[in-house]
Amino acid sequence: MNEKKKRGKTPRVIMWPEGVFTADMVHQNVARDLSRVSVHTKINNAVSSGDLERVGTVRLQLGRPKVQYRRTQMSDE
Repeated sequence: MNEKKKRGKTPRVIMWPEGVFTADMVHQNVARDLSRVSVHTKINNAVSSGDLERVGTVRLQLGRPKVQYRRTQMSDE
């Protein structure tokens, strides 16, 4: 039986770092595979689904504060 091929790129699965991390750290790890916007979208989806949780923010002298995340206890198991 012939199956239709799906169009577009295959979804990229991100392995979340251990401990506390920022979106910028994740973007540096995936290098050129995903844009910053795509990384933020995947983080927001993971927070909504309960895989990640917001821990706090890091305020820098210049620029916007960076939100810190970590994996939830349920996703570690």
